[in-house]
Amino acid sequence: MRVVISGYHGMGNTGDEAVLEAFLQRASEIAPGLECTVLSGDPTATSAAYGVHSVPRTHVLRIVWEILRCDIVISGGGSLLQDVTGPWSVPYYLGMVALACAFRKPVSIYAQGIGPLRSQFYRWLTRTVLSRTSTISVRDPGSLQRLEEMGLRSPKPVLVADPAFGLVPSGHGETPGPSDREDLRRTVLFALRPWPHLEGRESDIARAVDGIASSTDARPVMLAFQPDQDEAFARRVSALSASHPEVVPCTMRPSEVMGMIGGAGMVVGMRLHSLILAAAASVPFVGIDYDPKVAAFFAMVGSSDVVPVDASSDDLIRACEVAWSRREEIRQYLRRVVPGLARAGARAVELALAPVRPSRGSILGLPVDCVSMEEAICRASGLVRSGVGGHVVTLNPEMALAARKDRELREAILNAELVVPDGIGVVMGLRLLGGRPRGRVAGIELATGLMALAAKMGHSFFLVGAKPGVAQRAADNMRAAYPGLSIVGVHHGYFARDEEPNVLDAIESSNPDYVLVALGAGRQERWIAQARKAAPRAVWIGVGGTLDVLAGDVKRAPVAFRRLGLEWLYRLISEPSRARRMAALPRFVAAVIWEVLRLGAGRPSGGDSENRS
Repeated sequence: MRVVISGYHGMGNTGDEAVLEAFLQRASEIAPGLECTVLSGDPTATSAAYGVHSVPRTHVLRIVWEILRCDIVISGGGSLLQDVTGPWSVPYYLGMVALACAFRKPVSIYAQGIGPLRSQFYRWLTRTVLSRTSTISVRDPGSLQRLEEMGLRSPKPVLVADPAFGLVPSGHGETPGPSDREDLRRTVLFALRPWPHLEGRESDIARAVDGIASSTDARPVMLAFQPDQDEAFARRVSALSASHPEVVPCTMRPSEVMGMIGGAGMVVGMRLHSLILAAAASVPFVGIDYDPKVAAFFAMVGSSDVVPVDASSDDLIRACEVAWSRREEIRQYLRRVVPGLARAGARAVELALAPVRPSRGSILGLPVDCVSMEEAICRASGLVRSGVGGHVVTLNPEMALAARKDRELREAILNAELVVPDGIGVVMGLRLLGGRPRGRVAGIELATGLMALAAKMGHSFFLVGAKPGVAQRAADNMRAAYPGLSIVGVHHGYFARDEEPNVLDAIESSNPDYVLVALGAGRQERWIAQARKAAPRAVWIGVGGTLDVLAGDVKRAPVAFRRLGLEWLYRLISEPSRARRMAALPRFVAAVIWEVLRLGAGRPSGGDSENRS
């Protein structure tokens, strides 16, 4: 699959590069083999940084050729459709969209910040051109409101979050100065930019830098997020400052900048993505609000550590003193809040690729990801590597039927990051409904596949469920099967409601990458939906009777039964007590047939369904 990406890339802006790198990271996990062409101001640098094909963003013939040979054009993210910084941004980016539409290529608007748009003509043009696109995602509620005010009704814009919340940091970016970790924690990074309200105020800003450095006993460092604009301003401030902070141009990849920010004690930022990367790295920050997008960021994060751009140096110093004194509390808060924003940012990538990636079907009103076992393992491990975390549902017919009456279960499935077809009935039902499943993804095979991968990558597991002693035996067997596998904790599933806080505390304190929950289909999904906040960066997977099998207490069906899709029959023969549960199968078949008749045989039921409400 070939993708053309149009945005403010190759222009030396760390924020826009962060959105691009986050897209490439996430896209490589959900669509392996994706071929990306980036329209860039510096194609050589873009290709070298990300290993993608890149062409000049103003070379019309090259752009036309790339659009002709691509499968989809993605426009974004960032604040592309605004006329505050100049009159050419809107016609350029809408021109790329219109060109793609003229060649009948699907277009996705990806995690954009819309506006401000002062020109009535530009507002009309934006509504007219965007109405021809396939999907639209916006990164803040203000952008959503602006599109609604313009009268855009279709395609319906979807609120996500900035994809940079889910950027995976690189260890190559290091905070300049001392190498000792504790010393780095006493560094305050300033990411400022020139702005009309700051003209002639360099001495005031320098006084604020010195005051913050003195009151926090921290070393100040100036980051130039867009060096061609910010570096000269930062050097003027540094020259006027008694502490003479070092000025660091951000010429490295955003993931390396994030690695550098992650080692600091605090960030004071005007640049939006200095604040986003700080939040993603759980580093306290104080914002300087110069643009609606900064205010929107603070509203989404739920923080009030922000001052207006015309605030006095004393106001800025006081705000930084308060944030510095609360920095450990702020770190803990960010660790709870940011994973949800990272998941919303990752959702933007999935939406952007949805028009050409028919991997999601629907059965009985529930979404199902039509992925192979290898793809499911890749998707789940990607959620761990990115720090996004998530909920993986292994859907079987019994659970699908129960969700029709159980609202809580239904919501848990709708809100899961990955829903795989665990059950031949679900696979066959998807096919009848026009979906394209890649085969069954059995929960036990998904769990062991992830364990094999985790043993190589250093990821850890926590096991919850089954009778007392079963989880421990399963852990012992898996450690023997996969040398190097880290299982940081186990707990049986027979805990009372008043014991639940102890279970959650054990999970939280062990900080696992994966939590396998074996409480039985339905109950485990409802429990995960409530419990996952104990380890928001972990991937939680409901695995049914998997722990009993891994412990050696229950035998799996022979391979022949599994290949023929008759594992259910083997279970019924070996465990006659399951007869009542098996009665769900004919009811499931009847429900699927009724849905086929209602929708029309062979017509996709939601096809690429993205419904999660």
